Amino acid sequence: MAASISDVALRANVSISTVSRTINRPALVNAQTRERVEAAIRELGYHPNAFARGLMLRKSEMIGLVLPDMHGEFYSGIIRGANLRAHELGYSLVLSSAHDPLDTRGLVGSLRQRQFMDGIAIMVAEVTDHIEQALADLHLPLVLIDTDVPGTSHDSVVIDQRAGASAMMRHLINTCHAKRIFFVGGWETNMDSIARFKAYQEILAETGTPFRNEDVHHLDYDYDTAYAFAIQHLPNWKGEKHCVFAANDEMACGFIDAAHALQLRVPRDIAVVGFDDTRIARMTRPQLTTVRVPLAEMGATAIELVCQRLDDPTLPKRHIALRPELVTRQSCGCPKAH
Repeated sequence: MAASISDVALRANVSISTVSRTINRPALVNAQTRERVEAAIRELGYHPNAFARGLMLRKSEMIGLVLPDMHGEFYSGIIRGANLRAHELGYSLVLSSAHDPLDTRGLVGSLRQRQFMDGIAIMVAEVTDHIEQALADLHLPLVLIDTDVPGTSHDSVVIDQRAGASAMMRHLINTCHAKRIFFVGGWETNMDSIARFKAYQEILAETGTPFRNEDVHHLDYDYDTAYAFAIQHLPNWKGEKHCVFAANDEMACGFIDAAHALQLRVPRDIAVVGFDDTRIARMTRPQLTTVRVPLAEMGATAIELVCQRLDDPTLPKRHIALRPELVTRQSCGCPKAH
């Protein structure tokens, strides 16, 4: 039978609370007593129960990561970075997804109650009044991923979406000499899509390139949806120096495959670019010009912010913006890519 904390206390001739302090707060125990308790632990082969230890410290050593979805390379990149950093810092990561943004309040509350989270890093697809209230009701360290809520005290780590989309637009217009750029975003209420669309509008205005309402479309970030949409629209969109700017790589690859099915040549008949630089960008032919987003770094930074907040709740609110990077390949028709 495994030794218990009571057995250790009896062997060392101390109280159970002294054994607990020796394990969890050794600096509070005098050296002679600490040595006696540690000797008893070794002799009995006692292993503290991590969960019980967590209850004594009111600490679970678990951090929750809540994402809109857990499928696809975008989210897996965030998970990889978060998981690695959590383990480096001595925490376990508990994953959950909220497919319905309106369900975030119940989901986060459930995580906190059932899993005894020390803190949570959360990404929401859109910020509604309902979600703002849910976040405000959480009295624990909370870090927002890829968004910020003005007027709240929550730390956040985001991608500078507008900087990335602006770099792509300037590249298409100034280097590839695109005359017409079709913007295919995600959901109209999605914050990333909104930021990228604003950059699209700003750079068109900055460069004197005409803006047309009929050139703007919103889908759902999905390959199959983009493929079906492209089959219908590419015959009318093709043209010299015409380009599709898709708001993620999956949709961009849906457009490229649809172009192949229609016997259109990319980038000669129409160029296609994406956003995120997930693995699919290097697998498609031609390889995809895109914007590299530091997904793993974003996940890791979110966990670091949670842990820093746990260590010092008095820290001022932190907002970290990670800068994306333009990656030029063959799909944009840029002379530099050949």
